[in-house]
Amino acid sequence: MAGFSEKHVMNKKRKTVMLTLSAALLLTAQAVKRWASQNPQLVEKYFSRGIYPVSSKIQTSVANLFPFSLYELVIVILVIYGFYRIVRLVRSAFRREFIRELTGFFTLVILLFSIGIFLFQFLWNLNNYRLPLKDQLGLDVTGNSVEALADTYKALVLRANDIRRTLSDTGDTVRTGKKVKNILETAWEGYITLAEQYDLFHSQKVKVKGLIFSRIQTISGYTGVYSFITGEPNINTEPPLVTLPHTACHEIAHQMGITFEDEANYVAFLACKNHPDVLFQYSGYLSALTYTGNALYRNSPELYGEISGLLSESIKNDLREIRNFWDRYQKETATKIADRINETYLKSNNQPAGIQSYGKFVDLLIAHYLKNNSI
Repeated sequence: MAGFSEKHVMNKKRKTVMLTLSAALLLTAQAVKRWASQNPQLVEKYFSRGIYPVSSKIQTSVANLFPFSLYELVIVILVIYGFYRIVRLVRSAFRREFIRELTGFFTLVILLFSIGIFLFQFLWNLNNYRLPLKDQLGLDVTGNSVEALADTYKALVLRANDIRRTLSDTGDTVRTGKKVKNILETAWEGYITLAEQYDLFHSQKVKVKGLIFSRIQTISGYTGVYSFITGEPNINTEPPLVTLPHTACHEIAHQMGITFEDEANYVAFLACKNHPDVLFQYSGYLSALTYTGNALYRNSPELYGEISGLLSESIKNDLREIRNFWDRYQKETATKIADRINETYLKSNNQPAGIQSYGKFVDLLIAHYLKNNSI
């Protein structure tokens, strides 16, 4: 009994330490988050352009050594270990140690959750509170008129038509024979020119990882995910090939500390536009005209119909293929749940518009067009 009592005391002390550490990590993360929200200039100077570039480049250099996604490996390990602990808990249900197993399990879950939140803040999420991208690039997103929206959409359509003709002279969807592997390995090249123009980007080689469990992402309605723990951009490789380059560049934008979805979409467009591969260029313009066209349709269906009539049959086929692919999954329960989770995440991390913030990508495109008189 003495041995049992001593072991019981040790277990209790260990759980107390774990819970105390959990509380300390959560309070620290919350305090830093609150401070960051009030000091964007300091976040930009000391974290986004100071600590983060160093830490993320170290993470990326390590991740580049592996041909597979470390993020997926971590998830698989956590799932297997979680299953093991649950089995152990169930087996002890009718034994004396059940309560100890139960409290131990939940204490561990709380600790892992706290560590995750802490690392999330200090490895990536503080970038949520940096200076807005529009200010750093000198873009004025105020007062965008329907006329400016229509002009931007038309410019995107005409440019996309020109690029599409270089990919194929038939009306079929893009069949370039480009392998997904090549897209993943060369996506970073689009940032070489951007790094020369703006000091908030870098030209470090970044290997985008294709997810083995892409079907789960498809069912959930996601095209990619950035892993703050491993510093890896990961993408769903199931959608039509023509969409993958922009998605890959989008996730690399997250790796560079661009956390907002609208900003990451715009940065990905710039990267695709400056990429030496024509397929990347087309993917960027196709994504941009899709978002811009949807915005114009909501504001002026007549103008949308008039300008959309300029789209080549090849582009229409590409858009039809993309729409048909996602129509198969958009009504899935998992997609609806994922949307709610994603909206909650965005609203809790300085993106109050929730999933509607994706529409602000269009504002940046319009500002780009008005500033440069081209796009």
